Amino acid sequence: MPESQSNVLSNIVLIVYVIISLAAVIWVCKDTRRKGRPLSETIGWAIFMTPPLFPMAIVTYFFFRKKNFFD
Repeated sequence: MPESQSNVLSNIVLIVYVIISLAAVIWVCKDTRRKGRPLSETIGWAIFMTPPLFPMAIVTYFFFRKKNFFD
């Protein structure tokens, strides 16, 4: 594969990854606010969902979303 095609492909993969990560951040923010969680917890989950931590964060969110840490 020529270098120019490789660069284009890597840029497309990066853009798709960032879009999926941002969609997860928005989804988590809406879900935590709908469940009545405090704003601090919502912000914490949103920061945790940033692109470098996204794969691990989504699994962690599914595991902990039924738990309430601030009661």
